Amino acid sequence: MEDVDQRRSSTAPRYAGALMLAAVAGHLLSETATGALTTWQSWVLYGLGAGLLVLSASAIERLNQLAKRIRLRWVVFTAVLAAAAVLVAFAGPPLVAYGRVLVLGCPQPTEVRVLTSQDAEPAISEVARRFELHTAAENHGCRTARLYVFSAPGDQGAIALRSSWSAKELREIGPHPDVWLPDSTAEANEVVRRTRGVGSAVRVEPGESVAFSPVVLGVPPRIAKDVVSSTPETWGELLTKVGRTGTPVGRPNPLLTAAGGLATAALYETLDPAVVERGVEEADRPRPGAAMITTEQVLLRHNKTACAQKPCLTALYPSDTYRADYPLNLVEWEAQDVRNHAAREPAKAFRAWLGTQEGRAALNATGLRPAGQAAGAEFREEFGVRAGLALDREEAAPDDAAQAEFEKNYEQAKRDGRVWLTLDASGSMAELSPTGETRFAVAVNGVGKALTQMGPEDTYGLSVFRDTEVRQLVPLGRRDKEAAAAALSTVTPAGGTPLHQAVLDSLDRVGAGDADHVSAVIALTDGEDTTSPQTRQDVVDAVRRKGVRVFVIAVGDASCATHALTTITDASGGECRDSTTDTLGDDLAELFRRVWGGSG
Repeated sequence: MEDVDQRRSSTAPRYAGALMLAAVAGHLLSETATGALTTWQSWVLYGLGAGLLVLSASAIERLNQLAKRIRLRWVVFTAVLAAAAVLVAFAGPPLVAYGRVLVLGCPQPTEVRVLTSQDAEPAISEVARRFELHTAAENHGCRTARLYVFSAPGDQGAIALRSSWSAKELREIGPHPDVWLPDSTAEANEVVRRTRGVGSAVRVEPGESVAFSPVVLGVPPRIAKDVVSSTPETWGELLTKVGRTGTPVGRPNPLLTAAGGLATAALYETLDPAVVERGVEEADRPRPGAAMITTEQVLLRHNKTACAQKPCLTALYPSDTYRADYPLNLVEWEAQDVRNHAAREPAKAFRAWLGTQEGRAALNATGLRPAGQAAGAEFREEFGVRAGLALDREEAAPDDAAQAEFEKNYEQAKRDGRVWLTLDASGSMAELSPTGETRFAVAVNGVGKALTQMGPEDTYGLSVFRDTEVRQLVPLGRRDKEAAAAALSTVTPAGGTPLHQAVLDSLDRVGAGDADHVSAVIALTDGEDTTSPQTRQDVVDAVRRKGVRVFVIAVGDASCATHALTTITDASGGECRDSTTDTLGDDLAELFRRVWGGSG
């Protein structure tokens, strides 16, 4: 019996050694097939590892000899062998990895291409570098991923994804992204819908918001104290206050940027769209002495990096503001030449890391507010922002229906106004109003008030009509309040009222509206037509034929209903409005706003 045990115990190490040699041979074939053993250093490292493995057969023999002296030696032998196997399983890979780094250096990290917006690119680039350092700390100082962060102007990134990233977009924007981190979930949702169909070369896996940044109105500190109130105020209220100070307000294109679009959508809810568009100027970046509509993180970064005396801008937080919410979406390409399988795991790791405490801290340090975490040390008055935040809106952006309505209103409000204004200068306009001024003087003041609200691209012309004559005073052109006032100061009311003739003359001078311009005639009169050779029907036929809207303001003795002035305005899609000397200026300004807004 002892001989049998002796034979069994002597063959065990041989079997173990044979199995180890077989494992080494199999792994060698695998490594050479995949091209892992391509340098002499890798062969040296592999040889050392294989030698240690084979020598372990001798260790098993010694263990076997020791076990023979111990009672229940097979139990002990198996337990020790199992413990050794567990130790090798857990300690082996890190040791091998560390040895590989020592001998071969760090392997090439997997590249992950991250597409974001131009506004967010500096912040996301900083966060990406922190993630790379995190992977290095977890991998013996070697980065496992290299994040290439790039951006596309406006909405070109979303358009490129929807069209599966053409060769032109490869040249003009950059490579196929593995991660897409836009400013707004609303923008991402549209792309996800467009790429979900059968046959699409790209699949966008929607992700949760990783951070947010409210859209703010940045104002120069010198006016901030005059604008800030102790009670919450809306976008419309704050823009009106800033406008009264004479400070220009810059806004990025609302159809191409999240900040511009979200702020404009909120502004349209409390102000007339045409008024909004004539109260802002298109601007991509803050400029000295001007206010700026932007996101909080852009304002904070601007104050930190572009100001000699901080802050350049102080953030005002409208109570009804929306916010950029930065969803992280994974992008998968299926075409043979652009498949990005290698980048998918590190891209997922980046998304997961952003949800950790370390990732949230990285976001916070760049001026972004991570979900579920208070603002960090960067959010302080020195940089023009505040840590505490209370907003009325729960949703980050308008819903699809509201967005479509906003875009329609924007297109109408942005059209340049082209207005011909003709004033009654007949003898009755010399009568005194209750204020002691003549009706004509009141009308002149009203024209001045209306012209101050026109935008820089709007044009107007001015004429007066009296007796049998229509006289041009100001040709069609850009706003010049002083020219209008100077020209009108030379007019002395007298004679009859050629209203029909004046409207027909104005139609010829202003021209029909088009896709870029909205045309209208505004006539102010205090009585019915008395001296025109044309009839009311002649005017009705002309306005229908030319397609120009006509608005009439009736003051003094004139009445829209009594003098059938609505016959003309209704035929053109315009309006007749009864006014008084007290409300004339406001009524004129309101009609100008209606022209700008394109509504009938």
